[in-house]
Amino acid sequence: MTTTRCHARDVEVTLRSKTMVLDFTGECDGEAIRLVAELPDAGGPEDGGTVVLEQGTATVTQPGGEVHLEAREPVSWDGEPVDVDFVLPESPESTVLAVRGLAVALGPDNG
Repeated sequence: MTTTRCHARDVEVTLRSKTMVLDFTGECDGEAIRLVAELPDAGGPEDGGTVVLEQGTATVTQPGGEVHLEAREPVSWDGEPVDVDFVLPESPESTVLAVRGLAVALGPDNG
């Protein structure tokens, strides 16, 4: 299947109790999705980095390390906005990353 550029703008993300609005860009091919957003850098020890969303997983890379997360429930990328809670596989009772209103649009993000 052909890979297409895609994006999701103004997505509310809560990472370790800190809420922010991020813009994701990436690639979609109908079955797979990979979206990346840059985290703001306010100068703190855990500020800055990236969030990568792929299918039912997320990877958060920040100064000091990388965390791999899994969706609490299966994710459906059907074009409708989705809400997803991501947890550590070994500690599924605690949400580490919450994504709210993720609506993926096809095509380049023209701002």
